[in-house]
Amino acid sequence: MNKIELDRTLSVLALMAATIVIAIIAGILTTRISQDFFQSARTVAELSARITADPGSSFGLRLNLGLDNLFILVYGAFFTLLAVRFRSSMDPRMSAVALGAMLLTVVLDMVENHHITMMLHSIEHMLPLSAEESRIQMIASAVKFHSSYVAVFLFAFGYCKQGNLGRWIARIIWAGYLPLGILMSVVPVELIKPLAFTRVTFFVIVFLLSAALFVQSRKQQLIGEKK
Repeated sequence: MNKIELDRTLSVLALMAATIVIAIIAGILTTRISQDFFQSARTVAELSARITADPGSSFGLRLNLGLDNLFILVYGAFFTLLAVRFRSSMDPRMSAVALGAMLLTVVLDMVENHHITMMLHSIEHMLPLSAEESRIQMIASAVKFHSSYVAVFLFAFGYCKQGNLGRWIARIIWAGYLPLGILMSVVPVELIKPLAFTRVTFFVIVFLLSAALFVQSRKQQLIGEKK
């Protein structure tokens, strides 16, 4: 895959990722349930009450998880190709660590989603659950997010080499997304909801700007070829 093809694919994947995140937000606002509740340690009674609180809760959670599973595929592919795209502008060791951290995020995200699906299934079929499972879920979720912070922190150095728009993406990552993520790791769970929506907003902005960046880069290369 040459640079023009890479840029086209990256722009499409970035736009798809942003669209999926927006769909996830819309689903949460419509059904009033998301997987975020299940990312923190809860009692079995709390988990059961959340699922059975509303007739649409089970559907809403499954919709959220389904969209997030699709998001995992898209952002996993995006960052894999991003590592390839940045191979000439990032130190190979830095790029390898960044990609490795993001792939760890992908794996933990898949484990998280399927574990939440298992808890939902257990509650619906009155199978036994333990509070310990919820505690383990909280740890896995926290490690997932921190692994993604390591990855995007390093990828931001590659963005910096991509011109003015790339530098803006890096600034948003370094000055917005990462500080917010660290703050969310230490505040009480009850205060996380507004911060979580802000973090999602950063997701969308970074992906949309990435799509614009690679569309712009592809156009410049095509113009250069014609000359």
